[in-house]
Amino acid sequence: MEAKKIIVSNKEIAFLYIIFFVGIVGHLYDPLRNLMLLLTPATLLLTGLIVLFYSYKSSTNNFLLWAAFTYIITFILEVIGVKTGLIFGEYNYGSTLGIKLFDVPLIIGFNWVFVILGSISISRLMTGNFFLSSIISAFIAFIFDLILEPIAIKLDYWSWSEGIIPIQNYLAWFVIALISALGFNYLKVKVNSKISLHYILVQFVFFVILLIFYR
Repeated sequence: MEAKKIIVSNKEIAFLYIIFFVGIVGHLYDPLRNLMLLLTPATLLLTGLIVLFYSYKSSTNNFLLWAAFTYIITFILEVIGVKTGLIFGEYNYGSTLGIKLFDVPLIIGFNWVFVILGSISISRLMTGNFFLSSIISAFIAFIFDLILEPIAIKLDYWSWSEGIIPIQNYLAWFVIALISALGFNYLKVKVNSKISLHYILVQFVFFVILLIFYR
């Protein structure tokens, strides 16, 4: 089935950039910092739902199947990871990301979906090859995590045993993103909307700026 044609107006994309720009200012301005941290789960949920809506409306039927599967699998892997340390290394989630189930924030699987979806959107601009696109997607997700990890610790998203980010965490990110991207391509999912591309780009800029200036 062909992906449905839908145009995402500049308003929705601009809204994402405005939200994260406000987030940057709020995180860097001390009097607003605690409020920004408190609003993190709601912000990720709101912006994620916007991306989900427009991605779904412009996609083939298999999109929701892929998104649901990715959410469930990544959440389960996170639970196993937190409980055993076998997947990502020894780590625990802080309070910033909100409500938890089995010590894992419910929002975390949601964010996995959109990091991988955004990575796929970028990779498909580079190549239409099934395997190459999947590998590029995994590499983009890997780079995203390289930037995310140091600032995530400062924001109390999560913390690592002895404060050391293990290499296996980055390898796990690459492998998980690769498998999910392969599934996306295997199911022949097509998403016409580019909003997921903008979403990962604005998050990347957000974390880079905080990594440089957050104290």
